[in-house]
Amino acid sequence: MIDNYTKGKVEKIFADYSKMKKQIPDDWVRTIKKHMDRLEAAECFGDFLDLGLGKPEYLQGYEDVRYSLYVAPNVRLIISLDTEPEKIRECTEFEVKGVCDYHGSKTTWYIP
Repeated sequence: MIDNYTKGKVEKIFADYSKMKKQIPDDWVRTIKKHMDRLEAAECFGDFLDLGLGKPEYLQGYEDVRYSLYVAPNVRLIISLDTEPEKIRECTEFEVKGVCDYHGSKTTWYIP
């Protein structure tokens, strides 16, 4: 799959995992790297979903199709898919929104 990034800052951090380690714990970085490697290796999002890794969860209430992937308790990697909701499995492009905790009454972005 092809990956893009919401902001240049997000792209710089995801391009250099040593920079990411300065912002978030090492075990989170390892998990994020595994997710990114698997997403990039998949031919389409359906292939990634079939793996069942990262507890992919569809996020409702957004204009675009968004999924969260488990990083740590209450911490998720947020991606947006470039497709319609009914064509999720065939999607070949995704955009990284960042890493956040969206549980509770407010959202805390660790990598915006």
